[in-house]
Amino acid sequence: MLETTGAQLIVLSANGLLQRTSDTTFPFRQDSNFWYLTGVEEPDYILVHSVEETFLIMPARAEHRDLWDGEVDLKALQEKSGIYEILDHHAGWNKLDRLVKTIKKVHTITPVEPYFDSFGFYANPARGTLLTALKRHRSLELIDVRKPIARLRQIKQDVEILALQRAIDITADTLTDVRKNLDAFKSEYELVADITAGFIYGGASGHAYQPIVASGGNAATIHYMRCSDDLKENDMLLLDVGAEFSNYSADISRTWARNKPTERQMAVYNAVAKVQQAAFKLLKPGVTFKNYEQNVDDLMAVELKNLGLLNDVTDKNKLKKYYPHLASHFLGLDTHDAADYELPLAPGMVLTVEPGIYIPDEKIGVRIEDNVVITKTGIKILSANLPSNLF
Repeated sequence: MLETTGAQLIVLSANGLLQRTSDTTFPFRQDSNFWYLTGVEEPDYILVHSVEETFLIMPARAEHRDLWDGEVDLKALQEKSGIYEILDHHAGWNKLDRLVKTIKKVHTITPVEPYFDSFGFYANPARGTLLTALKRHRSLELIDVRKPIARLRQIKQDVEILALQRAIDITADTLTDVRKNLDAFKSEYELVADITAGFIYGGASGHAYQPIVASGGNAATIHYMRCSDDLKENDMLLLDVGAEFSNYSADISRTWARNKPTERQMAVYNAVAKVQQAAFKLLKPGVTFKNYEQNVDDLMAVELKNLGLLNDVTDKNKLKKYYPHLASHFLGLDTHDAADYELPLAPGMVLTVEPGIYIPDEKIGVRIEDNVVITKTGIKILSANLPSNLF
């Protein structure tokens, strides 16, 4: 599979464990690229792939960790990854150093920014640690391999579609059960607790991302994650949640009215639903992502004008005030999955379709999100068994 990248030598790092408190860590989640290529769930391993061989390098490991954390089953790692040469830290790095001196070019994931300003979070340090070690070879040329791997990941294999469908079904089944008893919930956090239990009982490892359960004006904040307010009788409720199954992510949004909605709430909801239905029809092989998003923007501008929120359908600044995000993103091992957005859509690509309208002054936020896979003629809606009606 990696041969399609054209690289003679690829070196990638697994994620490392991150400290949570004094002597405990956050739950471990493997780097998606590393897992995609190896299936290995252990931290701090290094994958080395050349045109002639592939091997894994184990991290240095204190002896007492076998007692506290359990021994690493190397045979299971071999069977899971299909990589049968697994070297200890010292032997593995000696072998990698010899390869690097011969080839002098390493394809890896670079550069690493320790802090991403636009997102407000820190990168896992394992990748930076690997780059620092590689840069000991002063004449070494580091080449970024993210785009070739993203293109591999962008077209989903049948087994990946099955994993995604399982994650989506668990999410849909859980939301269906929650909605049956919607009147019983008194707060946003009660809903989060019930959804979490539903995911676990359904066979998921948990949430693919921090759940969004937003009532009333909270729904106008796109990534509202506090989920601590009480539910009010006439507020609409926006839920954006997704189960994770075998590291694959669902990503579904629904907007519900707990009681009969007002005319204004219904109008905003119907506008979003109309745009989503039109967006479904735009998706097919050969369509470019840029043109698709432009067409959805045009559709949304008309609806915003009909709602009295936009005077001029060409006013992009005003459009983005009420509809600030894209209609779609790719979906897979990451909720916002690796992809080359310049490539035309092709069968096997999985996307979300999630138009939304957010009006903070009116305490209204509406988003409807489904997951689809591109087929030879159009799309298949993977989340179709979850109704999207407002009430």
